[in-house]
Amino acid sequence: MSDESPLLSAPRRALLTPAALSACFLLGCAAKEGATPSAPQAPVTTTANAVPAASDESLDSSLVKTPSRVKTPTDPAARSAASVEPVSPEEFQKFIAGQRGKVVFVDFWATYCLPCREKFPRTLALAKKYGDQGLTAVSMSMDSPEPAYQKKILEFLTQQNSQIKNFANRLEDTDAAFAALDIVGGALPHYKIYGRNGKLLNKFGGDPDHPFDEADIERALVAALKAN
Repeated sequence: MSDESPLLSAPRRALLTPAALSACFLLGCAAKEGATPSAPQAPVTTTANAVPAASDESLDSSLVKTPSRVKTPTDPAARSAASVEPVSPEEFQKFIAGQRGKVVFVDFWATYCLPCREKFPRTLALAKKYGDQGLTAVSMSMDSPEPAYQKKILEFLTQQNSQIKNFANRLEDTDAAFAALDIVGGALPHYKIYGRNGKLLNKFGGDPDHPFDEADIERALVAALKAN
């Protein structure tokens, strides 16, 4: 798999304006293929988002950190072939509804998005760290359903030894898929946290006026896991 720039790797990607490019580098996000940048939208505001940064010193010291580069298991024998299930937005929402009683963390990504690939190991680390506390981690690839892209998806997930629930967009109209899944500005990576009642609690990404970091996501996850 190539680690080429997300601005050059996909033939149908729209050119970014200087302002959008600047925001992309600042936030670590990549515009979806064929996307037209839209006005920034504020993330969902919940009590989980309002968790004070210094409220739990033990959490601060144990936060999962994103590696400085994409890492894969060093021993190929230790990797298992990943499985990927193509789904529509409706099928994705049905899965979320079926996870009542658990907190669901969703990582929306794409093979053409370098920041997505760099941050993906962190999603797997969160799944391992909080899985026994009621967390279900999900990856959702927003690539085109074309065979060439599906092959790249499977190769990357296998390299990462991703044994979480892996979904892939199956709509040919990727613009419609981004809209139906409410991915702000069509920018990736994008993250969502659903509470134990199936309701959306938090979403992170796509809004330069509301930047976030890894600690923000993990604190929101911990708050959701502690909630009744």
